Amino acid sequence: MEYNACPLYALQSKRMLRHLLGIKDTRLFKQSYVSSLVDPYIDTTGKPRLIEPPRAELKRVQKRLKTILGKIEVPENVFSGVKGRSYADNATLHTGTNLRYLFKVDLTAFFPSISRETVYRFFLSDLKCSPDVACILTNLTTVDLSKSSLRNPQAIYAFLSEKKVTCFNHLISGSPTSQILSYLVNHRMFDEMQALADKCSVTMTIYVDDITFSSECKITRKFKEKVFHIIERCNYQVSKNKVRSYTKEYPKLVTGVIIDARGQLAVKNSLQRKIIIEHTYLRKQPDDVNSRRRLRGLVTAARQVKKDIYPTIRSFAFEKEHHHL
Repeated sequence: MEYNACPLYALQSKRMLRHLLGIKDTRLFKQSYVSSLVDPYIDTTGKPRLIEPPRAELKRVQKRLKTILGKIEVPENVFSGVKGRSYADNATLHTGTNLRYLFKVDLTAFFPSISRETVYRFFLSDLKCSPDVACILTNLTTVDLSKSSLRNPQAIYAFLSEKKVTCFNHLISGSPTSQILSYLVNHRMFDEMQALADKCSVTMTIYVDDITFSSECKITRKFKEKVFHIIERCNYQVSKNKVRSYTKEYPKLVTGVIIDARGQLAVKNSLQRKIIIEHTYLRKQPDDVNSRRRLRGLVTAARQVKKDIYPTIRSFAFEKEHHHL
């Protein structure tokens, strides 16, 4: 990867870093202060997840940093927080004129497993920042749970224990910077998998913690074992219940998108159902602003997969936009 285009490359000056990120309060240089601006909790509305939302003051700086990190050109098959690339684009790389075999791997509790040391090493060794600048950038993007205001510490530590995560100073799971950093700081692991895929004529894509492989030839057990070995050697874990292998003719689910039995992209049935239900409700309650917002989001998500789907519903969802301004 080329890092030269990134304004952080070889940065030695803390003053310049403040200017680049628009930092007014130098307390943000310290991880103890940053950690106090993160409010971790376990979201139990669905499958339990660790959520670590940064407060507005910190999030504003992280958004600036995300834009700056976006100057680093990453490979075309990387879809982790890259502007202009979506989850649907990720799935598209596994379609084609010929049907393909497919193999999916999901990394368990990926963000909490990415240690402070891993993040620091990227800023220091890859971006060539001075040690003090690398330290500040690491402070802005990682959280030390022992210095954060935990709503329910027992639930958080129990969740991490269950996931076999022993890293309590890690990449902030709710930060705008985390998706792109999860790739950048682990690019050597992904590069190794890519070299294996290239050697075996396998297509590989990366969408945060979802790694997908596809091929016109059957993907061998030996290939899969080598992928698992690379991941484990880098101290990450595979979510065993999310490992999937698909034959050529079987419909496949890739990052929330269906690749149907003809090898074409299709919108998930569950998303289609949500659109129909929301549309039916909104027709009866056309002044419900929240419902209209939800329908717009759902239709937009569907049209990332199939750009012409639901033209009438889309028109209805957006038609009253100006009446509510």
